[in-house]
Amino acid sequence: MLRILVENDIPAVVALFARVYPRHRWSCATEWESYFHATLFDNPWRDPEVPSWVVEDGGHITGFYAVLPRQMLWKGRLIRVAVGCQFMVDPDQRHSLTALQMVQACIAGPQDLTLADAASDQARRMWTSVGGTTALLYSLQWTRPLRPAAYALSLARERTALPRPVAQAARPLAAVIDTLAARLRPNRFHGDDEDVADEALDAATMQAGLAAMLEGSALRPLYDARSLAWLLDQVSRKTSYGNLHTRVVRDDQSRILGWYLCYLRAGAIGEVIQIAARRDAYDRVLRRLLVDAWRRGATAVRGRVDPRFARELSDRHCWSRWDGAWTLAHSRDPAIVAAIQQGDAFFSRLEGEWWLRFMGA
Repeated sequence: MLRILVENDIPAVVALFARVYPRHRWSCATEWESYFHATLFDNPWRDPEVPSWVVEDGGHITGFYAVLPRQMLWKGRLIRVAVGCQFMVDPDQRHSLTALQMVQACIAGPQDLTLADAASDQARRMWTSVGGTTALLYSLQWTRPLRPAAYALSLARERTALPRPVAQAARPLAAVIDTLAARLRPNRFHGDDEDVADEALDAATMQAGLAAMLEGSALRPLYDARSLAWLLDQVSRKTSYGNLHTRVVRDDQSRILGWYLCYLRAGAIGEVIQIAARRDAYDRVLRRLLVDAWRRGATAVRGRVDPRFARELSDRHCWSRWDGAWTLAHSRDPAIVAAIQQGDAFFSRLEGEWWLRFMGA
């Protein structure tokens, strides 16, 4: 039986999650349940008409589709958006119609746009079978190595199971190579001569400047003070990638050029959550981000491609690829879908599900 998720379902949903993703259990079941409740029932965009869904069979929940309502502006008009966050089916029910039922229920809602940005190949096939589309441009991720040797070493450990002793023995050589690489023109991050400065970014500054930063985008997010403060607080709690680093970039006259939010940790890849900038200043904001991440010891940085600034990313030696997760869209308005397909939307990791912590603290 397909039905809307209710608060009393949370313990059963958490138990289902543990069966589907056994490697991503939380250390404390109570905290796990609390997070599900806070995210799905206490978020500032909660809309009873855009719910999450479960499938129940014989008194047991066998399917779960978490949906987070959001608000966006479509050519200046407020629209409702449903963001699919977690999609799972009991392993014993994988060959049933459970998954399809939940997708159909979700996209049939009153929202103007439905999005998912961490979809598997199987989810993509199912989504397109019911009228959805793949947002190819927003499925791409960019990466900029900052310490090429250390970055290559980390990839070798991750993809080829390089023995730990071998990796440790190679670190001194990698450090020498990266020191030499830092002298080459594309990697001279120590010689930042940009006439800009950065300082801590807060929710008030971000909210006040968002319209100017996203001017010209047909589709863009809309935040008020409460929702943005809640969102940034939630993002700061996802520490598995490092500490949240938020900076606003200003020119020599203290005018805001843009900002960036990312997780940074020395010796690791920095994960960029959002870069927002004036159209004529994206390169300067990106440059400041790269310099900042290099100074803090990151081996590389990566984030979602903003199609409007593909050239700026390329000019800064960022390379793009698909990393295994699809961004999907569905709308009854073909103009909204067309804008997404053409790259005329602002959709960072902050607007999707990437920042969420369902997979553990």
